[in-house]
Amino acid sequence: MGLQPSNYKYRLTIICEFLVWRFLLFTVFVYMTCSCQQTGTEERNQITGYSLDTVIIDSKDRILDLSGYLQRTDLNADGKTFYLYNRHDHSIDEIDLEQKAFVRSFPLEVEGPNGVGQYIFDVQSLKNKRLFLKSIPFSSVVDKNGRVVQKVNWLSAKDSLGEPFGKVPPRRELVVDTGDWRVVGTNLDFMKETAFLGVLSVQNNRVKNIDIDTRNSFSGYFMKAGTNFRPPWVYLNADENHLYVTHAYSNEIILFNSKGELIKIVDYEPKLTPKRAKLPEILNGTREQIRNERRKLGEQVSFGAPVWDKLNERYFRLSEQWIYGDGSDEAEARRARVFLSVFDAGFNLVGEVELKEPFIVNYRYFAKDGKLWICQNFSDELGFLVYDL
Repeated sequence: MGLQPSNYKYRLTIICEFLVWRFLLFTVFVYMTCSCQQTGTEERNQITGYSLDTVIIDSKDRILDLSGYLQRTDLNADGKTFYLYNRHDHSIDEIDLEQKAFVRSFPLEVEGPNGVGQYIFDVQSLKNKRLFLKSIPFSSVVDKNGRVVQKVNWLSAKDSLGEPFGKVPPRRELVVDTGDWRVVGTNLDFMKETAFLGVLSVQNNRVKNIDIDTRNSFSGYFMKAGTNFRPPWVYLNADENHLYVTHAYSNEIILFNSKGELIKIVDYEPKLTPKRAKLPEILNGTREQIRNERRKLGEQVSFGAPVWDKLNERYFRLSEQWIYGDGSDEAEARRARVFLSVFDAGFNLVGEVELKEPFIVNYRYFAKDGKLWICQNFSDELGFLVYDL
C-alpha cells in the first residue's frame, strides 16, 4: 500500500531535517575537534608559567670579584662547581653550588712557565678539572692548581697556506674539548664589516678561517665614533652538540660542528620581540651620535647567547629591550624588559615568556638541573635567580 501525499511530504520533511541536523552536528564536532587540537598545539608551544627561587652564596669572608657582569665565569660539566676569576688577587675562586658556598681559591701567575698573562678575559671549564683562560696575546689551559698544561698562541700559528697567521688573537675563544687541543675563536673584520671563525689546531699550529657571515647579518651594525669602533657584540658558545655563534642585534644562530664546519643557520619567528634590530642610520659619527644609535638598537632588541639544558634537552635564550631615562648615557638605562625563549634540541622555538621580576641584565646565565640560573650581584654578595618553567 503506497504512502498518501500528505504522509509522504511529512516523512520527507522529517528525513531532511534529520540530515540537516546531522550535518550541523558533524560540522560542529569537526570545528570543536580542530579547535581543541589547535588550542592544544598552542598550549604545548607556550610557557604557561614559572617559579622563581633566589640562591645566595656563602662567601666565607672571601671577597669575590663580581665585576664585569660575571662574564669571566663558567659552570663545570656536572653542574656542581662554578668557577670565577678574581682580579683582586689574580686567582680562580671555586664555588660549590650544591652547598651554596665558597670552597677554595688557587692563585695564578702572570709570568714564567706557569704564567697566564696579566689580564683574564674569559674562563672555560674543561674535563679533568682543567680551565681554559682567555688572555692576550696568548691563552692557557691550567690544572686545578693553576699550573699551565697547554699554551695557545694564535700569533705564532700559520694559515692554511703555511703563511704566518698575522692577525690579532680572536676576541672570543674556547677549547673544543675533544682531546686534540682544537681551539676556535671569533674575530671581526672592521674594514669589510664581517666576521669569521678561526679553528686553530694546536698540535700542528695551523689556523683555518671560515666566513660565518654568509647572510651579511653582521654587516650594517659596525659603527665608529671618531677613531673607536663600536661593533655588534658577538657570542661564541659550545655544548656536546654544537658550536654556535650569535650577535646581539639579530636572532640568527649559526651552528657548527666540532671541526668548525657549518651545519646550518637557525632563523625563527619570535612573537615578543623583533627578529633583528633595524640598521642604524649613522655608522660613522660623533660619540654622541653613535651613543644615540646604539640606544635605538637596544630599545628594539638585544639577544643573548643560547645555553644548553642537557637534562631536558632544550635551549634557553634571554633577550631584552632597554627602556632609558632622560639621560643621554647608555649607563642611565633605568630598566629592561627581559624575555626568555625556549628551543628544543633541533633549535625549534617552543615557547616565550616575559620575565617580570626586575634584575640586572647582561649577567652570565646557564642551565642547571633543568632550570635557568642567572648570576646576580646582591649587595656585593654572589647570588643567582633560578627560574623553573
